[in-house]
Amino acid sequence: MTIRRYILFALIAALFVASCSDDESWVPPYRTDFADLATNAAGDIVSMTLDNGIKYEGSSFKFQSSNSKELTQDSLYRAICVYTIADATATLYSYTMAFAPEPITMEQLADGVVKNDPCTIQSIWRGGDYINASMLVQGKDKAHIVAYMDEGIESVSGSAGTEYNTLTIRLYHDQNDDMEAFTRTIYLSCPLRGYAGKLEKGRDSIAFVVNQQDKGMTTYKLPY
Repeated sequence: MTIRRYILFALIAALFVASCSDDESWVPPYRTDFADLATNAAGDIVSMTLDNGIKYEGSSFKFQSSNSKELTQDSLYRAICVYTIADATATLYSYTMAFAPEPITMEQLADGVVKNDPCTIQSIWRGGDYINASMLVQGKDKAHIVAYMDEGIESVSGSAGTEYNTLTIRLYHDQNDDMEAFTRTIYLSCPLRGYAGKLEKGRDSIAFVVNQQDKGMTTYKLPY
C-alpha cells in the first residue's frame, strides 16, 4: 500500500468513526403519501390514516408544526403528507390538501355542462378507497374547479363467458379563465367508498377519463 493510499484510507476511517459517534443520531427518512387527516373539537390534527389502513393516533401520532391552516373542527381531510415513522410513531411535518369531493352525476351540475379543460396526469393509481393522481395544470393566480363525474356502471362481457362491471368517472376540470403563465401541481383523490355495494374488488374495474394535454381524451383503466 502506498503512502497516498494509506492517508486516503485513514481519512475515510476517521470520517466513518465521526459519523457514528454517540453525539449524533440517525434521522428516519421522510415519506410522502396520501392520507386521511382527522381533526378534533379544537380543529387540531389528531390522526393520520394511510391508504394501507394503518392509522396513527394518540401517542403514536405527532404533528411537528403549529396548526395554522384553520381547519374545521371534527372533520376529515384528504391530503398528501410528508412524515416520518420511528418507533411505531408517525410524525407529520407538512401536508398539502388534495381535491377529494364525492363523485357527482350530470343532474347535479348547475348548468349541465361538463368542462374538460386540458391537464397533464403525472401519475395515477388505486390506493385504499381512492383513485389518487398528481395533475399538472397551466395557470397563474385563479382557482381551478375540479370534480369527478360519475357516468355510470356498465356490464362488460369477458373471456369464457365471464362478466364484470366497469365504472366510468370523468375528470371535470374548469380552468376558470386562468392565465397559462406557469405549471402548477394539483393532487387528486377521488373517493370510492360509495361504490362498496355496487362493485366487487378483484373483479370489477374503473375507467378514469381525462382530457390530457397534447393527447386528448385519455382513459386510464384501474382495478376496483
